[in-house]
Amino acid sequence: MLRPFRFALLFTTLFATIAGAQSLCPRYLVSSPMVVNIEGRFINVKHSRVSMDVEWRHHPESIDTFFVNLPDREQFKFITTGNSRFIELGKNKIKRQLGTHHLKETIGETPLKLDDMELLANGQFVCKEPPDTSANNLGTAFSMTWWSIMSDTLPTPQKVVMRGANRETRIFTIGQWKVFSGELLPTLVSLTGPNYQGSIWVRSAYPIQALESDPLKNKATKVRPIPELFLKIPVKRKREIPLILKLNQELLRE
Repeated sequence: MLRPFRFALLFTTLFATIAGAQSLCPRYLVSSPMVVNIEGRFINVKHSRVSMDVEWRHHPESIDTFFVNLPDREQFKFITTGNSRFIELGKNKIKRQLGTHHLKETIGETPLKLDDMELLANGQFVCKEPPDTSANNLGTAFSMTWWSIMSDTLPTPQKVVMRGANRETRIFTIGQWKVFSGELLPTLVSLTGPNYQGSIWVRSAYPIQALESDPLKNKATKVRPIPELFLKIPVKRKREIPLILKLNQELLRE
């Protein structure tokens, strides 16, 4: 029997070989600069009722920010460029830099994980060659939690299945799709998983240019919206690295 470390090394090498043989192409649920307000209500693995509200500010060519509100907890911000990320906690704006292994952490006591926000923001998937726009089975490229996402149909599936670590299977049942400012988004979504369940609503969504107080809006480049579940962007993008991460990188070199 392989020792755990050797098994992990073998798996990592195999996955890197597969990923290297295919192109890594971003796919997004939202393709243009948008503010999306999301509500979630869940029964978690402890059989407790939990909820969360999220304001997601999406910039296809810049950094993404998620403002997360949980009952009886301080608000925090999850900020990601795809290559680096950090959390900003509370009114004192305490910053915690995150590695990819931190993405396995749950958001409060909800069944959702930081990895879910990372995939929403950056859409890092392994795509088939040649590009197959009708493919409804995607492999994730850098996810620490989810290995595949399969939808029953495109562009407006009613069922999406995510499979990942520890044989976890999560099922989204989409009751309705709605157009928000040119973007087609799922609403009335039911969620089921091992020992948890819940519902997710997209309360509102609008172009980020309408948010005058958004400090990142000038860094965003508008992209023509295409209504699909996850969208292919054929060009390779570069996302700006936040100043705090640049400073941390400089300190680590000393």
